[in-house]
Amino acid sequence: MSVMANRAPETDEDTAPEPGARLREGRASAEWHAWDLGRWWHPTFVVIMVGMIVLALLTGPERWRWPTAALMASVIAIYFVFARPVFTRDRDLPGWRRPLGLVLLFLLPTLPAVILNPALTIALVAIAPVFFMTVGGAYAVPGLAVLLLSPAVLEGLLGERELQAVGVTLLINGAILVYALWFSGWVERIILQSAERFELIEELRRTREEAARLSEEAGAMSERERLARELHDTLAQGFTSIITLTQAVESEMDEDPATARRHLALMRETAAENLAEARAMVAARRAVPVEGDDLDGALTRISERLGRELGIRVSATITGTAEALSSDLQVCLLRTAQEALANVRKHAGADHADVALAYTDVGVSLTVSDDGRGFDTSLRSDGNGLSNMRHRAEAVGGVLDLESAPGGGTTVRLSIPHDDADE
Repeated sequence: MSVMANRAPETDEDTAPEPGARLREGRASAEWHAWDLGRWWHPTFVVIMVGMIVLALLTGPERWRWPTAALMASVIAIYFVFARPVFTRDRDLPGWRRPLGLVLLFLLPTLPAVILNPALTIALVAIAPVFFMTVGGAYAVPGLAVLLLSPAVLEGLLGERELQAVGVTLLINGAILVYALWFSGWVERIILQSAERFELIEELRRTREEAARLSEEAGAMSERERLARELHDTLAQGFTSIITLTQAVESEMDEDPATARRHLALMRETAAENLAEARAMVAARRAVPVEGDDLDGALTRISERLGRELGIRVSATITGTAEALSSDLQVCLLRTAQEALANVRKHAGADHADVALAYTDVGVSLTVSDDGRGFDTSLRSDGNGLSNMRHRAEAVGGVLDLESAPGGGTTVRLSIPHDDADE
């Protein structure tokens, strides 16, 4: 109702306006104009004013009929030139075309017309909504007061009506105006609250869209990180093993054909397992080593394979009463063992390595140790292996410990408490 024609400056995109701020600033955009009556209002206004022109030609003093009709016709022109843009284009009205100027423009032809022919006061049926829709109650009510009260006051001053009748008319019209002022303020508050709710709903919608976008991005990033860890712990390690075996075969072809054939068999086995791992990742299934075997058997098998590949003793020991573990925990334990054994292959230069899986009363633990060259744990590692193992441990609520020293071998220990180890 109080949608002012003079809009405020545009709000900076980085500064979110408070709820209802655009309405308070007088911004008469399509979504805020609560008095927008749609496409039928403009022809309705014209029809009413044409009726006023006909009424002017048929009633009132005969000598003033054509002048009052012309004044009513000019109201139509003022409406389309100065009032309609407020509804349709949401633009500033400079200088005298601000709200007070708009009221004065309508009063200029309408006031003389209703004074000359009081019957034309019925034109307020069309003019009053225009006032309330364009300039708000603060300006509309005084403008309507001028149109309603002026004819009676002039008739009383000229002696054409008794003062008692003038007083009654002023009392009735004054009560109407007071009620209109109160009612317009009430409706304006309703419109303001509606605009605030609209802004809150729009903000909620934008927030939800942003949250969905961020969630999608976070999900995509998480999936990329998961695939990166899987590729590092499976295919990359397998390809590294194949390269190592290929180099060994090149030096053994002539001097030790039997060992070369054994290494070729390991290459074929590793390549087949890598292919199966790739297919499993595409199908989002469990890790291949535990698909057709339990975790204990899978650990024993990868330990034996590394021993055959490197020609060293790699033992696998299972202690305690085996218990059912969830798929995520089995994959975590298996991948940790694979990564630790891959580090033995690439860095340790060990003669012996042990893989120990222990089921205890407080949980399950995996220990991979070797008697290799070790390293200084205080130095920053450029590889992804340790960070992948720690990330997997944290994901299942476990703890990863690393113990190593130059020349003293390396021990990797993963401990998962019972509450997280249970299915």
